Parts: sequence; C-alpha cells; structure tokens
Amino acid sequence: MNRSALLASIQCLQLRKESLLHELESLDLDLKLQRAQFSRLANEDAPVYRLPNELLTSIFILCGKTSSRIWPSGLTRTSPASLSFQVVLSHVSHGWRIIALGTPLLWNTIDFCFKHRNGRMVSQLEAHLHRSASCFLDIALDFQHFDDLAVYCRILANHSRRWRRLSIMTTFEETYEIRQMLHRVQVPILEHLSLILGSPQSDSQSPRQQFTSVNPSILASCPPCLSFVRLAGQALGNLHPPTSSVTTLHLDGWTRHYMTHDQFKVVLGGAPLLINLSLNQLCLHHPRDPFAFTEPTTLPSLRALRIRGPCSPVSQLMSLLDMPQLEEITLEGVETFDSPVMRTVRSLLLNDCAFNEQEISKLLDSLPSLSDLSIDESLPDIFYMLLPGTNTIPVPTDGDTKQVLPWPELQTIAIRDLQSVDVPFFCNMVFARQAGGSSFRKVLLDRRSRTVLRAKQRLEQLQEKVIVENADIPPSWPMGLQYEDAYDLLE
Repeated sequence: MNRSALLASIQCLQLRKESLLHELESLDLDLKLQRAQFSRLANEDAPVYRLPNELLTSIFILCGKTSSRIWPSGLTRTSPASLSFQVVLSHVSHGWRIIALGTPLLWNTIDFCFKHRNGRMVSQLEAHLHRSASCFLDIALDFQHFDDLAVYCRILANHSRRWRRLSIMTTFEETYEIRQMLHRVQVPILEHLSLILGSPQSDSQSPRQQFTSVNPSILASCPPCLSFVRLAGQALGNLHPPTSSVTTLHLDGWTRHYMTHDQFKVVLGGAPLLINLSLNQLCLHHPRDPFAFTEPTTLPSLRALRIRGPCSPVSQLMSLLDMPQLEEITLEGVETFDSPVMRTVRSLLLNDCAFNEQEISKLLDSLPSLSDLSIDESLPDIFYMLLPGTNTIPVPTDGDTKQVLPWPELQTIAIRDLQSVDVPFFCNMVFARQAGGSSFRKVLLDRRSRTVLRAKQRLEQLQEKVIVENADIPPSWPMGLQYEDAYDLLE
C-alpha cells in the first residue's frame, strides 16, 4: 500500500475506534442507570423502607441531634475525615435522599469551620439556608482563616428573622463586617448570641488599655427573646447588644484591656434579669482616689457566679457585687479568695485553685451554708480542714472556745483526679464526718478517682459508708442549659 492508502486506512480505523468508544460509554451509562433502577427496586423490599416517611424523618432528626459536631467541609475537631450527617444520609439511597432534602430540620443547624479558603463554603451555606425553608436557624461559624466575611455576613443577614442562636468565632481582630451585619438586623426570635473575636496576645507584659465602650452598639432592634450573651476578645468593649432580657452573661476579657468600675456597673446595670454571670480573665480598675466610694451593683436575681483567672482579685470583684440570692459559685484558676459572708450560697466548685489553709479558712467562714462541694487534685489541704474539731469559735460567756464542724450542712462532695497520696486523708475525712453525725451522705467520683481508690482497696469501704456515684462528665455551666454550648471558655 502506498502512503495515501495507509493514511486513509488509519483515519478510517480511528473513526471506527471513536465510534466504538462512544458506543461503549453509552453502554456503560445504560448499565449504570439500569443498575440504579434495580437497586432502587431492591431497596423497596428492605424492611426499613416499609416504615412511613414520617417515622423515618423523626429518626433522622433524632440522629442528627445526637451525632457529633461535624463540619460541612469534611472537617471535625476529632475526626478530620468525617462527613456531615446530612450528607451521609442523603447518599444512602434515592429514597433517603428525597426524605433528607425535604426535611428542613436536618439543615437548620449550620456549623461551619473555615480552616482555609474554600469557595464551596458559600454554596454550602446557601444550600443549608435554602433546604431549611422557614425553620429557625442555629448558626455557628468558626473562622480560623481570614476570608471574605462580607459575603457570608450579607447572606446571613437576609435570614436574620430566623436566627435562634448565632455564634461567631474568629482568630483575627477585624470586626467591621460583623458590626455592619449586626447593627440593624431584625432578630425577633434570637435567644443566643456568642461573639469570640481575635486571639490572646502573646505579650502578657504589654500595658493594658481601657475598653473603648460598653454601651449597646449592635442589635438596635432590641431582641425581645435574647437570654444568652457571650462577649469575648475584641467583642468585649466593641460589640455590645442590649441586655435587658438577658439571663446568662459571659464576659471573657483575655485581651490586654481593662474595665473601669463605671463600665462594669453599666454592663451589669443593663441586665436586670441576670441569673448566671461568668467573668473570665476580666481585669477591673478601681478609681485612683482612695477616698472614692464604689457602690456595689445589686443583682437581685443572680443565682450562679463563675470567676476564672488570671483576673482581678476575687475580693475586689466581690466588693462590687451585691447578690442577695446567690446560690452557686465556681472558681477556676484563682489564687486567692476573700468575700463577705454569703449565707445563701449552697454550691461551690473549685478547679485549679491551689488555696493554702488561710484561703480555705476564708472559704469556710464566707460560705457557712454550703451543701455541695466539687474539687480537683489542686486542693489536698481541704480534707484536713473539713475534719470535725479543726475549727474553733470563741464562747462569749466565759471567754473559752468550742469546736465546730466545718460546713455542717455539707451533704455532697465531687472529687476529680484524686491523687494516690491523698486517698487516706480523703477517706479519713469522710469517715470522721459520718461518725460525727453530720449530714454528709454522697460522694461523686470521676474515673481516675475511682481507679485510685480501688487500687488502694478503699472504694468498697467508702461505698459501705456513703452513696458513691460516677461523675465522669464535667458539669456544664450554667446548670440547666438545654443545649450544648461548644464555645464555653475557648481562647
């Protein structure tokens, strides 16, 4: 064959090959379609498909609420390879996908983590907003990388009337877009607002500056249902909402700023219904004039107070607060304690508070009506201080002294991370109080404490004397919160 004939034959074979490949692709497509149809028919015979769609919907919603927090980008704090529950559910079968896409309550929780620039996040956000229809929205946005906030804020603002919970966390300090979004939006059903903006400054020796302003500057519409507010980092002193209806307030002051007494009074005075107050690393400055009188702010409804250090001394904070109904105090990372006598306090939780005997004595004197105590391994001296007969008080009639039982109304002790060396002192305190006829009756132990007591062969002995219960999960704050607050005490 000559050159021209060979070229013509090659072209003919090439065309035939392309035709066969096209026919093969068509056959593959037909095969996939028929396999999908066969699988769909086969699925209809499965027992689970005999359940009514309404029952499947209820099951899916329940599973979505109890599943772990999963980021739509395919990232979680615990398992980077996980997918969101809604996506996994919609990929099981055609029938389940129709149910998932048609169930708004599966899509109204928007929990996104932005670890890097990802253009698909905008479309994912819009998909959640569309598929959630008219349902309320629980939104949590974690910006670990600076992104185009204006785009997300603009999209979210269009659905502000559906916001029920809004949490925004950033690792950068820019607040303009967030301020613009929150300035005049209408939020008639907003209950929870959490703003954690910026990161702690590494230079702890840098001078502190006064917070710019604590007056309301966002949510000008005064949301009637707002009951939970957290202001952390750059949000504190910059983005304050009206708090006339707020019952739980978190002030996280881990930036290099301080709050004056007047500012502190404005913040608390604007929340007359406050029940739970958390002060995290908050630094307060008193007037320089030693003769200036700082009148305490009365919080008539406050039931729970949490103070976390490093912060201003507890005695200074306590002197600024009048809490006639306070029932619960939580102290974390606090070095000293001093307070007037508070007979209404029944519960005390201490975490990482290495108090010496002098500070423990102040606790015993300030909280005489305590019934529930929760401590960790940082406070071993308290076991000796709680023994009967360690405290004495003067007798006015003859000038003598008599022994008193420390915290005579104490009924429950929760122990976390009990150390092996402290087991004898702890058990001795429990047995001594039992023998003395006190009201003490229950011990709560975490896994480590149970293991240490069992290794020392004291657990069964303890169970014979008092009620012993497991307490492996740290209590949430505040008690009674009906949902998970994933951003509590984050820095």
